Amino acid sequence: MPRPKKSRQLSCCAPCSMFKPNGVPAKELAKIQLQADEFEALNLGDVQKLSQLEAAALMGISRQTFGNLLASARKKSATAIIQGQILLLPQSNQ
Repeated sequence: MPRPKKSRQLSCCAPCSMFKPNGVPAKELAKIQLQADEFEALNLGDVQKLSQLEAAALMGISRQTFGNLLASARKKSATAIIQGQILLLPQSNQ
């Protein structure tokens, strides 16, 4: 049985609900959901350029968990871009 999910501190929210390729109706595209904690990890690690230790401390999680979230977010983002899929972003109410 997995451990319960630890509460995470999130400080940013997405400015829009999704990114998708131009010229293709959304109903024709596959969708990939980026979770709120993955979005936060991308912001802290890649935009703000914090170390994994600093970013993990801000989120209230371990460095290993932060690294896993960042890797997952990068994979989802790259997959959406390379394969022309919709990347659904977390909403502020999550």
